[in-house]
Order: sequence, then C-alpha cells, then structure tokens
Amino acid sequence: MTTTTPGHVLPVPSTPARPRRVSRRLAALAGGLALVVAVPVALSAPASAATPTTTTVASHAPTVVTKHSKTKVHLSKKTQTRGKAVAKVRVTVHVGRAVASGKVVLKVGSKTWKTVTLKHGTARVQVSRTLKAGKHRITAIYKGASHVARSKGSAVIKVKKGTPKVVTVAKKYVGTPYRSGASGPRAFDCSGFTSYVFKKAGVKSLPRTSSAQHHVGKTVSRKNAKPGDIIWSPGHVAIYLGGNKMIDAPRPGKTIQVRSIWQSHPTFIRVNAKAVSA
Repeated sequence: MTTTTPGHVLPVPSTPARPRRVSRRLAALAGGLALVVAVPVALSAPASAATPTTTTVASHAPTVVTKHSKTKVHLSKKTQTRGKAVAKVRVTVHVGRAVASGKVVLKVGSKTWKTVTLKHGTARVQVSRTLKAGKHRITAIYKGASHVARSKGSAVIKVKKGTPKVVTVAKKYVGTPYRSGASGPRAFDCSGFTSYVFKKAGVKSLPRTSSAQHHVGKTVSRKNAKPGDIIWSPGHVAIYLGGNKMIDAPRPGKTIQVRSIWQSHPTFIRVNAKAVSA
C-alpha cells in the first residue's frame, strides 16, 4: 500500500516504448498492402476506358456495262425514177456479233418517215414512189435497249423525175390510125385522142372538142410548160412531151405519133397539177 504525503505528487507510470524494429515492420506491411490493392486498379483502368471499334464495309452496286450497237442502211439501188419501181431499204443492227432487237426510227432528210421493228436484227421497207426528184438521205436510228446504246446509220438515194401518167398512157397508142370523129381506142381524131388519154390516166374528163378543151385549166408560158400539158392551136390539140416534142393524132391517113412542135405560137394549157406529176 502506498501512502502519499500531502503536497507530494506521485509520478505517473510511463508506457514502455515499443521497439523501432516493430514499427518499421508495420509500416512496410502497410505499404505492401497498398501496393497490392493499387496495382490491379491501375491495370484495369485502360480496359474500362477503351471504346469498342466498329468496322464499316462500304456496299457498292454492281457495275453496269453499256454495250455499243452498230446500225447500217442498205439500198437495193441508189437511183430510182419517180413513179416507177422503188428501191428497197434494209436496216441491220448488231451488238457485237449478236443481232439486236427493238425499234428503229426511219427519217427522210429531217422528217420522220416511219418506225419499224427489228426481226432477227433486220427490218425491211420500200422507198415511197412519190418521193420528190432529187437526192434524199435515209437515216435509221436504233433506239437502243437495256444496257445497249443508241446508234444510227444512213444512205443516200437519188430520185429522178418520173413520167406523168398522161404521157405514159398516150405513148401506148403510137401507131393507132387517125379517123375523124373517132374517140378510141382503135382510132382517134386529135381531140378524141386527148380526151381519151386524160380519162384513161385518171386525171380528168376533158370535153370532146378541141375548142372546148381550149378553156379547161389555165394557160402557162412555153418556158413553164411541163410534159402532160395540152398544146392547143386553132382546130388542133396535142399533148406536150417536153423538149419541143408532142404526141398527137395528126390528120387522115396518119397515125398517132411523136413529133416536133410545128405550130408557130401554140397555147400551152395546164389542165391540173395531177396531169403533169409523176
């Protein structure tokens, strides 16, 4: 038992100091634990921060190759006479070595003529009989097809002036005898011949007498006269052939014949446009 004297303070017992070696071990242990915990966190950070990468593949439509076509125009003949046998047109279209199908537009000059359909790569038509005299370019335009390009070809045809039907019919009766008052077809007088020919040619019915025929149609100058016009002089009538020639039934004892114009001042009469057209 301890007794204290008044005014005297007893000393407080002190805690024995831990050895420094133990403190160092604890510090080292704490640092190691911190290191072990920190490392996995540090290693996992990049993985959680990474953004997934998506690869986009561009889609392309298949390439369409347009094939070239070749169009040709073939003519059975390069010259035809207006009103007579016509030229035949043959159009061929190829795509490489293969024949094409589809439509072809035909033009004469700048004007559309007709549209035809290819059959085994070919189309055939005939040139019009009424094509005017002169040179004409016939163009075939292939309109193309699926993945086949358009193309065109052309050829030139020359059309010569034709012979009016009045002239053609009149010449058939060369050698037929003259007989006064006769209207054909086995014999004619001058006005009987002209009226018969015009009717046979389908142009117009003329009056029977030469004096009446004088007043049909209109008068034209000799310079502007065309084959198929009527040549009138007092008491006689003939058909103009062009080039100072005419065809007529002259007089008794003669036959229908082609001869030079003998009248000094004949009157040229244009019955109508059809009479002088081929």
